[in-house]
Amino acid sequence: MDKYGGAWPTMVTPYDEKAKIDIAAYRAIVEWYVARGVGGVYANCLSSEMYLLDEGERLTLVAQAVQAVRGRVPVAATGNLGATVDEHIVFCRRVADAGADVVMLVVPPFYENDADLERYYSTLAEQVDAPLGLYECPVPRPYHLGVDLVRTLARSGRFHAYKETSCDLSKIHFLLHATRDTPLSLLQANTPYLLRSIQAGGLGTMSIAAIWLPDLVASVIEKGRAYDPDAVRLHGELCLMEMVQRVVHPQGAKVLLGRRGLPITGRSRHPTSPLTPEVCYALDRAADRWFSADGSLVVLHESQ
Repeated sequence: MDKYGGAWPTMVTPYDEKAKIDIAAYRAIVEWYVARGVGGVYANCLSSEMYLLDEGERLTLVAQAVQAVRGRVPVAATGNLGATVDEHIVFCRRVADAGADVVMLVVPPFYENDADLERYYSTLAEQVDAPLGLYECPVPRPYHLGVDLVRTLARSGRFHAYKETSCDLSKIHFLLHATRDTPLSLLQANTPYLLRSIQAGGLGTMSIAAIWLPDLVASVIEKGRAYDPDAVRLHGELCLMEMVQRVVHPQGAKVLLGRRGLPITGRSRHPTSPLTPEVCYALDRAADRWFSADGSLVVLHESQ
């Protein structure tokens, strides 16, 4: 199997007026991603508000994404959710049964060092008959895996995707070397270092920028691999746009997806929303500059 690469959006969850998952909108967003050349989609992650969904809703996101992509791109989904290791194993198996191509494993909060985590991940690799991935989810606490641990897991042959979130360029380089000649693809999440990581041998990214800018992220990756001079300009625009969205995530990404023509609003289950009238006004004015009337990106028109 080829290593994973390309732009992987960490998918948001659209809700209807009753705060229920809007399945039709969700599938439309998946189709839109496939049409814009993503390398895969990540359903049921922090951007999806996975901690605010019940188990059935999490599985719905996975199954619906799998059905919508129809095998055209792979689907990743978080599996090890629950209070105990046994619960993690059970839900990982359910995520795999729902059709996920790779079952992502967050860093559980009840382990404090890499030695314990190596034993934990090895246990899940023995108990879950599916390709696995690693996810340094910043909630409920940030924890970055050590390079030696990642190397060990990569060489096991059981791990295939790594959503790495250190935002440390030096560590990214070490991890690229540690995962070389293994099935594990480093899909680091940082946008400012995206171009540098691609030109150092990285294959792609799982990122919040790809939620609403999948075509721009994909273009930076493609042009970066080819050392196209236009990659620098596009990456600079991407960094600017992503920084604007960061302060209102995930609601801001939903609003900006809506401005690109997708059937989604900024509705969220988070108890407080950063989408004040002022923020919404600012996002609209930024979107007026970034998007054409049909939702396409002005910056990509300029590169043609």
